[in-house]
Amino acid sequence: MLYFENDYCEGAHPAILQKLTETNFEKVSGYGTDPYCASAREKIRAACAQYLQYGGLPESLQYKAKREYISSVYQKVLLGDIITRNSIRNDYAVKILIKKIAESVRSEISYSKLQKTLRAVNVSLAKDTISDYIRYAEDAYLLFHLQNYYANLVEKESYPKFYFSDNGIVSLFLDRKESVQLENMAAVALARAYPDDVYYLKSAKTGIDIDFYVPSIGLAVQAAYSIAGDAREREVGNLKKLAQNSQGAARLVIVTYEEEETIIEDGVTIEAVPLYKFLLELENGKYGTAY
Repeated sequence: MLYFENDYCEGAHPAILQKLTETNFEKVSGYGTDPYCASAREKIRAACAQYLQYGGLPESLQYKAKREYISSVYQKVLLGDIITRNSIRNDYAVKILIKKIAESVRSEISYSKLQKTLRAVNVSLAKDTISDYIRYAEDAYLLFHLQNYYANLVEKESYPKFYFSDNGIVSLFLDRKESVQLENMAAVALARAYPDDVYYLKSAKTGIDIDFYVPSIGLAVQAAYSIAGDAREREVGNLKKLAQNSQGAARLVIVTYEEEETIIEDGVTIEAVPLYKFLLELENGKYGTAY
């Protein structure tokens, strides 16, 4: 049996002592500006790039052919946890439905629209059947959905936005579509941090279109791979509209791939935060705890 008395009985691990000896007389600036912190930031950015493309399935780290491994996991979930478990006979229809949902990530989509999309590729499913198949996929933790916070109860159920629970799987369908991958990752991180408290916002009346909203803490988040050019006006404009039309939005954030700045326009403060930093800060509770 292991027994912990205190942490003063022995010195440091030999490898740590050796590194301290090697760097003892090395003169560097303070934390955050020294080469070790710079090196750590680059390692974190590199890990985030891998996470964006290949997701967070732990065993994928062991494989060079990550995409093939992730594909095998997806096939097991699809065939075992969705099709076989629920005795679905039309497995082709399920595969096409999941593919079409992947192509709609970032957009609200009704079951009627999914039905029409499937008909266009010669797949005929009733809306109730589509709803059942999606529920099976959510039960298998393949998908999850967000609702429009502004909508009434019927519209909340009718116009969801779907995301995949792992970025590696959505990347099987949308390889190298970084803007979609970034938004999917932000959705996953927010849903994990604030279960059952993440929505999107869309209002025809005000023109507000916000990717993510956490009402209990007043956090509004836009996901944009870059805010260069027209994207800046679009993303900043939507958050400004929200701030001017709602008292509940206390913190406004744009998650980018690597851009970082504080934007102040018309008395509205917006934080542009790189993805790696947003994920770390979200994990550490910087944006607040849901009620």
